[in-house]
Amino acid sequence: MRFNKYIFLFLFIAAAVYVQAQQTEDYNGFTINEIEVSSNRIKPEVLKNYFPLKQGDSFSQEKYLHAQNELHDLRIAKNLDFTLIPKQNNKLDISIKADDGYYVFPLFFITGGSNSAAGLALATGNLFKRGETLMFFGGAGQNGEMASIMLKEGKNIYNAFFSNMNFDQRFYKGGWINNTSVFNTGDDEKDFKNPLSTFYTKKDVFNFTYARKAGYFLFSLTPQYEYILYSADLPSGNYNNITFAVKFSKNIRSGANMGALFGYGLTDKEQSLKDLSAPILGYGAQVAYQNGGKWSGADFNISKLSLHLQSITELKTRHLFNVQLKAQDSFSTPFAQQVRSDDLLSAQGRYSRILYGQRGAGISTSFTYYLIRNNTGLLSLQPFYELAYLYNKGYKHHSGTGASLFYKFWRFPFPVGINYTYNLSDYSNQVSFVLGGSF
Repeated sequence: MRFNKYIFLFLFIAAAVYVQAQQTEDYNGFTINEIEVSSNRIKPEVLKNYFPLKQGDSFSQEKYLHAQNELHDLRIAKNLDFTLIPKQNNKLDISIKADDGYYVFPLFFITGGSNSAAGLALATGNLFKRGETLMFFGGAGQNGEMASIMLKEGKNIYNAFFSNMNFDQRFYKGGWINNTSVFNTGDDEKDFKNPLSTFYTKKDVFNFTYARKAGYFLFSLTPQYEYILYSADLPSGNYNNITFAVKFSKNIRSGANMGALFGYGLTDKEQSLKDLSAPILGYGAQVAYQNGGKWSGADFNISKLSLHLQSITELKTRHLFNVQLKAQDSFSTPFAQQVRSDDLLSAQGRYSRILYGQRGAGISTSFTYYLIRNNTGLLSLQPFYELAYLYNKGYKHHSGTGASLFYKFWRFPFPVGINYTYNLSDYSNQVSFVLGGSF
């Protein structure tokens, strides 16, 4: 009798495994009959709108996994359960249960040294029960201050940005200039003693971006007010412009999970720790065009075309191989809107000086190797190489290599680590502390 119980238990487990297998490719071609959603906080109809599969669609395993990832990427739930329920006449019901909530996450940071800066970030998620993400960031340093606010809700993204910069621009032989920002100003004066010229620069920028997602595409429009004042004999005045961009991406990972500290957004953690059955290829492309002139209130004609291609291969062991290609042409645009070499690189290297020119192209490659992958977090080593060529009275190159060592806690939104960069073109180097980016 006990033996029969074991047989029954074995058959039950085997049947469950068989049903689970049927929940994927065996249902390809079925018609989705109904999608049922239950949640704690977010309105069920709103969550259903985030789910790309709709009633009447033809089911496929690829579409189903993509639709699940769309809900995982909301990062507002502690658990997400998906169930497929077969019906008669090759129809299929999908049941979604979300154990969701909301979060409010503040983060303050400060940097010291010769270029000190401080900043404050505030992020909220699902506060208004619509699966939205609202983020505010502000910071100030010796070179100025900046602030931004971003709202992502449904297929729409709204972002406002302001910065006020006051700094010295230094020109060096060979087309090099010092790299400046609120949080990342290179120590070029320490390594390079004799600039050809130095002058004061004031730069005010305000822009507003509206973007809308459509499948794998993201369309954006950015009108921008920009005023630049030079103490030297360079074109000062208004540089107002508008940028239109189209971006395509597939299997490209999303950004920081700001709700991680509260346990939200980790619904795919267990899946992420498992090896893949086969490598996954992610790829993306973006084309952007920026234009300004008398019609936009600018004192100069502005025209810049940008192209960005990216490929990310995720190996079976979850290690990542990343390749990026970038190109820009500023045509006859004045110095302030010309191409910078850091615009053509991957942003993995930290440089005290950059090149500028009328046009250019760059290639970057990196490999992310996970030294540790466990339930606490991920320790990764990321060596990289990047190269850009810019035209400025002849072509000049800016290349760099180095590596970053990151530790990413599952329960903290940003990786923490250090970066070493060696500039192969001017033989300078930098060591930087990294908290999701460089400061």
